[in-house]
Amino acid sequence: MKQDHKKTSISGLVTAVFARRFVVEDKDGKHLADLGSQPSLVDLREGDKVTLQGRRKHAEIKVSAITKKGGEMILIARKGGHGHDKTVVSHDPSLAIAAVKLEGYRVLGAPLGTPDHFEILGRSAKGKLVEFHVELDGAIDSKKPADMQAPKWASAIADL
Repeated sequence: MKQDHKKTSISGLVTAVFARRFVVEDKDGKHLADLGSQPSLVDLREGDKVTLQGRRKHAEIKVSAITKKGGEMILIARKGGHGHDKTVVSHDPSLAIAAVKLEGYRVLGAPLGTPDHFEILGRSAKGKLVEFHVELDGAIDSKKPADMQAPKWASAIADL
């Protein structure tokens, strides 16, 4: 049996995909891998050649980075304690920006990154200014009227 929590890296062929888990076969055999609670971060199909990094936990690899052949590496950070898996993509604001735009708002200024979310100032078609808190995976956690006196929005509102 392979040691638990040991860092590992494998390259192989995806032979099965089911929800957040998939099987990768390499020269040593088949390995069950887990993408966590956000499997949509990676579009995997049977036959894809991948390289993944992560930690072996029990009978599976908890993926922290995956690269499809010819593609760029997708980083997946896991955090949360007490058995809770909160999987997020590394600080790429594009998902957060897209979520705000889908709500019908124009993004003003650059998103402000925190360790676990982005803060984005949005403006509706009617001119309403709203502060969005968006998780790193693109899920909107909250929105509230923007405090225009807050120093964090000074550069975003300077051009209004």
